[in-house]
Amino acid sequence: MAGRHRRQERAAQARIPEQRLRVRPVAVVDARTRVEHLVADDVLAEPRLSYPARCGAEVLAASMTDPGRSRCRECAQ
Repeated sequence: MAGRHRRQERAAQARIPEQRLRVRPVAVVDARTRVEHLVADDVLAEPRLSYPARCGAEVLAASMTDPGRSRCRECAQ
């Protein structure tokens, strides 16, 4: 006779469907212009001095900075 605890073990072993990994853009503020650009998530994994934005601009990441003056219109499209 299976008790209540036995049923919970079977439920825990159920397979969880795998999630697809999506590259999501991350907002990064440029230290020079203080404009917020969108940079691909996978590019930020590598430590560098500057990162390529969606709009083609080279973004110098500003740490501990407010969102800046504005957002890049070209990156938002």
